[in-house]
Amino acid sequence: MSNDTPTAEDKAKYDAAKKELLSALTKKRALDKQLAQLEVQIYNLESSYLTETAAHSGGNIIHGFEGYLKNQPSGRRKYEISEADRIFSTSSTTFKKSLELFGEGEESTATGDDQSRMSTPGLTTVIVPPAPRPEVLTAAQQKKNRDREYQRKKRANAALSRKQGETPVSDDESVSGRKPSKRARMTEDD
Repeated sequence: MSNDTPTAEDKAKYDAAKKELLSALTKKRALDKQLAQLEVQIYNLESSYLTETAAHSGGNIIHGFEGYLKNQPSGRRKYEISEADRIFSTSSTTFKKSLELFGEGEESTATGDDQSRMSTPGLTTVIVPPAPRPEVLTAAQQKKNRDREYQRKKRANAALSRKQGETPVSDDESVSGRKPSKRARMTEDD
């Protein structure tokens, strides 16, 4: 005959395991919050490093230091940081989620400490971040995207024509649709 009622020893083991699980969940939440804070800090420090080194035109560890000893023009231009430049931030697979949680999550959702106080013991609370807002691009950003797409197509067509053994199209011909001048044709023949 099977005995389905738990013994006092089984109840004690269950309570001990439950307490251990709750303390482990609390530790995990604290570590997740700390990880998110570190990822945001790395992202911000990386941003400041990339913009400062671009402003001084000396170079950085991502683009190299080729221009360090050259005289650079004194005009300051705005430097846009691309995702390809962010080698430290992108080394983490969770950095985008951390940025979303700290960027939009502070005013609309509870933090990790608030979650642990509000949650029912033994249950895990899952908080879904708000839906991403559609990006509204300015006219300059739209033009920049069109230019990038045009240049990408131009490079793809040039690579395709090289593979097929066609004569390479000069920049003058590809941009304006006209044949190159006599001087340009003579330099190509040499």
